[in-house]
Amino acid sequence: MNITAKKILILSANPTDTNQLRLGEEAREIQAGLERSRSREQFEMITRWAVRPDDLRRALLDHKPQIVHFCGHGSGNQGLALEDDTGRRQLVSTESLARLFKLFKNTVECVLLNACYSEEQGSAICQHINYVIGMNREIGDRAAIKFAVGFYDAISADRSYEEAYEFGCSAIDLEGIPESSTPVLKKRLNALPDLSFKEAATVVPENPEGQVPLDSDFYIERPPIEADCYEMIKKPGALIRIKAPRQMGKTSLMTRILDNAKQQSYQSALLNFQSVDAELLSNLDSFLQWFCASVSDELNIPEKLGDYWKSVIGSKNKCTNYFGRYLLPEINNSIVLGLDEVDEVFKHPIIAADFFGLLRAWHERSKNESAWKNLRLVIVHSLEVYIPLNINQSPFNVGLAIELPNLNSVQVQDLAK
Repeated sequence: MNITAKKILILSANPTDTNQLRLGEEAREIQAGLERSRSREQFEMITRWAVRPDDLRRALLDHKPQIVHFCGHGSGNQGLALEDDTGRRQLVSTESLARLFKLFKNTVECVLLNACYSEEQGSAICQHINYVIGMNREIGDRAAIKFAVGFYDAISADRSYEEAYEFGCSAIDLEGIPESSTPVLKKRLNALPDLSFKEAATVVPENPEGQVPLDSDFYIERPPIEADCYEMIKKPGALIRIKAPRQMGKTSLMTRILDNAKQQSYQSALLNFQSVDAELLSNLDSFLQWFCASVSDELNIPEKLGDYWKSVIGSKNKCTNYFGRYLLPEINNSIVLGLDEVDEVFKHPIIAADFFGLLRAWHERSKNESAWKNLRLVIVHSLEVYIPLNINQSPFNVGLAIELPNLNSVQVQDLAK
């Protein structure tokens, strides 16, 4: 069976104004280990010396490696030390490295930062790359080289990244060097199972259908859409509108926004309007009771419609009181409400006008009333809004508007891979 060679990109930097390291020996030992491996045809090693920031970016673009190995100096929270045009030290910040590797999250599988005090960069990069190894303190030349040799010996023997990390630490131990606890492995949340190279080559991919699960490789980001949504949802009273034809990834994007909100310790509730019984869509009062009860259920709090549906103040006022006097104070935290397939409501113009006018009124209240600032809305639909809505009573002309575009050629290639 033909298996595409796994590319290992070795990047080294030893600026003239820093301590000299045995970087050549490290690269030579890694190369020797791969060459004596029975699986040597499965790996391609690429080396770049005296790396500058532009060299780092270009090497990732040119070679699309699966493993990126940096050997050099780290500076803790200041970043990694690359070289400038004169060969002197140029620090690259943790944030810049994380942002760069985010652009390669579909190709890079593992990053090894064989540099002192690089754990902080490892943690940041691990937001986007499944496996990252950094150093939690200063590491000596011998320990750094032994770890690299042990790691790649295991990789070339078809071991997984987690096992290779353990072999690297063991290699330090076996030499009697008291630094085996210096390398630290970071694993991305929702990372795919850590398989050996041979196992990974025989995995049968999932058959994507409908919404793409959070941990699926079949979800392709369309920058800067995701980042814009994640930033918007942090804002009090946020409202995001996602529109696209069917099967374009609207629901998959919404679930990622809700998941991101959960990481901010927000509460979230997801309602799909295709699940509404037809008879409820013929009566505003019944529909709004369903709406309130469904949100209560999603938030896992008792439904108390009986306490708020007694008066004659009108269905919209009752619904507003249910949220403003019960749900929002009860949760006492930000609530992100995901409303999927609202096209179903468009089919009922009378209910649609009242319901969407209600959402717009809540959004306006969030500008001045502290309790309503905690309600954030994500509205998903496929069709143009053809129902006649007053421009001042519509949620479809405020907030962040997202229209999902078709995948570009690079994104299609990532999906195919």
